[in-house]
Parts: sequence; C-alpha cells; structure tokens
Amino acid sequence: MRLSARSKYAVLAMFELALQHDIKFVSVTELAEKQGISRPFLEKLLLQLKRAGLTISRRGPDGGYSLAHPPAEIRIGDIFNVVEGPVDFTDCFDSPSQSEATNQCMEYLLQEIEEGICKVLNAKTLQDLCSKARDFQRLSQPNHTHSFSI
Repeated sequence: MRLSARSKYAVLAMFELALQHDIKFVSVTELAEKQGISRPFLEKLLLQLKRAGLTISRRGPDGGYSLAHPPAEIRIGDIFNVVEGPVDFTDCFDSPSQSEATNQCMEYLLQEIEEGICKVLNAKTLQDLCSKARDFQRLSQPNHTHSFSI
C-alpha cells in the first residue's frame, strides 16, 4: 500500500497554508515552488479542498489561498477524505473462491486496519504538524551560543 501523490501533495499544501495561516494568503505559485508540486496539479487539489470548505481563496496581488478554519480544527483525515474519499479496505473484498469463514476473518482484519488508520488520521490536526515542525526546527538548531576564534 502506498500513499497517493494526491494525498501527499494535498497534505503538504495544507501544511504550508497552516504554517502561514495568520500571516497571509499564499499564491499557488509560491506553494508549488516551496513544496515541489506542479502548479496545474496543485491548482486542482486546492480547488477540490476549497469546494470541501477547507480552504478559501482571494484574487489580486495579495491573493492566493488560505485555510478556511484554524489549523487546530482541520484534521489530516479531513484532507484525505476530500482527495481520496473514505478509507475503505473491505469494499468488494468478498472472494468467491474462499470459504465464508475465511472471508469473515479477512474482513475482520481489514476493518481493524481501517479503524487504526482512521483513528490516527482523525487524531492529528494541521496544528499538530505545525507544532511538530517547530520542535524539529528547534532540535536542528545548535544548543550552544559560544563563539570560538583562533
């Protein structure tokens, strides 16, 4: 199982919007360059997210996209749901070549996997990602303030 490009880029774009949420609207060009996403592909994703009520847009020189809600209110699962639809591993699983007991066991397993994925996706918000990014940034900065000269 792999994460689709659509999901990955949608989360990256929303994450960048969350990092700049209180500052400004972000242009599609700036988002595309920062995240290494093709502009036409990103425009389609942002329009899809806008239709779902997760982003807003504004035209003009200071225009672009912004989050429609505070980062703490947008769950990662909301983003996945918009671009991929609901997580559903059990849909159309029934295998006629397997026994009913085997099918039920597999369906049980797939439901457990679905529930686990949904639990994580719906527990994490864009604010959580922003906080984690700030933690990583602090960790990557040198701790000492001493300067040395020879």
